[in-house]
Amino acid sequence: MKSLFLFLWLSCVSYSISAQLVPACAGGSTATTCATACINCNFNGYFGSTAGFPSGIVPNFCGTVENAQWMGFIAGAGEATFTVIPSNCAYGDGLQMALYEDCMGTPLECEYGEMDGGNNPVMITAALAPGHNYFLMIDGFAGDQCDFTVNVTPNSAVYEPPLGQVGQLIGPTEMCPGATMSFSLPPVYGAGAYIWAGPPGAMIDTMPLPVTVANAGGNQVNITMGNVGGAICVQAANSCNQTAPCSASLNVQILDDSYRPAIQGDTLQHLTCSGEPAQLIVAVATSVGFDIVWKSDSTGNIVSGAQTLKPMVDQTGLYELVVTNNQNGCSSSLAIQVGDPDTPRISDLQLRQVTCFGFNNGEAKIAEITGGRTPHLISLDGAPLGLINFYRNLEPGVHTLEIESSDGCIYDTSFVITQPDDFFLELGQDTSIHLGQKLSLWPAGGLSDPGRAETLLIKPTELQAALCDTCWFSPGYSFHYTITAIDSAGCTATDDRTVAVSKERYVYAPTVFKPDSEDTANARFKLFGGEDVERFMEFRVVGRWGTLVHERRDFLPDDESSAWDGTINGEPATPAVFTWQARILFKDGLDEWKSGTVTVVR
Repeated sequence: MKSLFLFLWLSCVSYSISAQLVPACAGGSTATTCATACINCNFNGYFGSTAGFPSGIVPNFCGTVENAQWMGFIAGAGEATFTVIPSNCAYGDGLQMALYEDCMGTPLECEYGEMDGGNNPVMITAALAPGHNYFLMIDGFAGDQCDFTVNVTPNSAVYEPPLGQVGQLIGPTEMCPGATMSFSLPPVYGAGAYIWAGPPGAMIDTMPLPVTVANAGGNQVNITMGNVGGAICVQAANSCNQTAPCSASLNVQILDDSYRPAIQGDTLQHLTCSGEPAQLIVAVATSVGFDIVWKSDSTGNIVSGAQTLKPMVDQTGLYELVVTNNQNGCSSSLAIQVGDPDTPRISDLQLRQVTCFGFNNGEAKIAEITGGRTPHLISLDGAPLGLINFYRNLEPGVHTLEIESSDGCIYDTSFVITQPDDFFLELGQDTSIHLGQKLSLWPAGGLSDPGRAETLLIKPTELQAALCDTCWFSPGYSFHYTITAIDSAGCTATDDRTVAVSKERYVYAPTVFKPDSEDTANARFKLFGGEDVERFMEFRVVGRWGTLVHERRDFLPDDESSAWDGTINGEPATPAVFTWQARILFKDGLDEWKSGTVTVVR
């Protein structure tokens, strides 16, 4: 028996795609879930029992499920009646069942049985599609454990259907690289899927061929060709059989770029001065047999003619024309930028801002004017029109410009000459920190205009590396520092600050701990170091007579692996007082011994 298994999962499209068909199992197998059920090519006359099956997931069932089992089969006829006859029911409630085509969908038919159903048969009748896979779910009503027999009428409804003859494959014989075209053949009786193959680079829905297309509609697909031509082949298949490879084929030749439509048109066009929609004009060698599609970006708007060579637009933006030969899929595109009406406008305005607060040394140079007819006359801030295009000694503020072309078109605009704010620096109040704490020498927002700073100087100079917005400095001593910011105009902003560093030592050790405590924080003895501690160089615990019971070296504060668990040579320590000693390296370089006692209690 030739057996193949199809997964039918994608409900959002008319067919589903998989890389290959999975072989079906031999007849009579059942599964605890629909997804793991195999396909039986001859299903009629199954004998089984609901005993020993768990309560699985049965989507959209018409009742409750206690011990479901699943059986997959291939349809061989257009309709079938399924009769399940229970016997030897443990509780006398009988059986219930449902028929699915989609494991995650709604059952085609559902019979939920009845309380005290006993040995009464349960029955469903459903329409089937020959060659498609279906899944029968059988469950004990209210968890009843019954033996059962499955009978199907007619028998042929669950037998492997004979595959019909594969007809002629219809599609183009010439295509351009990257073109997508439709290929189809008449539906084949008994087929639940179609296996499409083709030359390297050919794809269906981004999946390289060969591709298995399942369910109705798999006999018609859109294929995108790569750079290599060759035969497009198709064979019909179901879960139990398939026709010979390349049962139907069509050779496709790849065309070069000379077959793509030739588009002519200006890539820069303009809206009308009157406000009426503008007509974009392009030309193609011939429009017969071509599909024409215009699209615009988010700012553009096509008023009419989106499928013609003369669309009307009324917004600036980028418009793209795609012309596709509907015989071979060869396409070309042309992008057209639509701008404002071709009135005079400033395309290059060069400004020099006021350099320092209170100065009047701004400049404006109209370096280039495009659009309209020359010569252009210019007016600044309402002055008489003239040919002057360079203005000096401008005050901060808004200035207006009027450009008039020789054909009377007028363009009004404005620009702003800015001045920097008063340049100052605030480092904040003098402060004090504890050894090991970090602080920023350069507080965010301390400089009134950070963008103006060309140079930053700090005294003492050894602090220069810590001078940035994201830098943090952990000093080991008290100090005073001064920062000076200099901008490109030579203006300065300066401030100073004193930082006092406290060197109080923070080392803590518990005085008692209980190794067998349920509180994990109290079940181990460890040292705690403050932010002033760099690391513990040595840590030991000794008994009453000086016996070493625990020792660790060179570890960071709060290192859990350094803790003593209250054992001596693997045995629980007897409750007693123990002495601890620690050699500690602090962040200012101080190397110091500390000691104390800790009591073990149980």
